[in-house]
Amino acid sequence: MTKKKKTTIRRIGAHAIELPEGLIEQGIAVIEDGIVKMTFPFTAEQPMTEWLSGTITVRLDDEGKPRAYKGDTLLE
Repeated sequence: MTKKKKTTIRRIGAHAIELPEGLIEQGIAVIEDGIVKMTFPFTAEQPMTEWLSGTITVRLDDEGKPRAYKGDTLLE
C-alpha cells in the first residue's frame, strides 16, 4: 500500500503582497505545498487565514514556480 503525501494548504493575509505583476494592498496568498496557487485582495473575512504584518513577496524559484517570502524566510 502506498502512503499518500498529505497536502498542506495555508491562507496567509498581509498588509501587502508584492508580485511580479504588481502590488496587492491588503491581500491574501493561498499556498499549497510551498507553491503560491492564488493571490487576491482582501474584501471579506476568509476562514482559517493567518495574518502577518508587513509585506509578503512572491518570487519565481529556479523551476519557475511562485514562492512566497516574508523577508528572507520561505513561507511553506
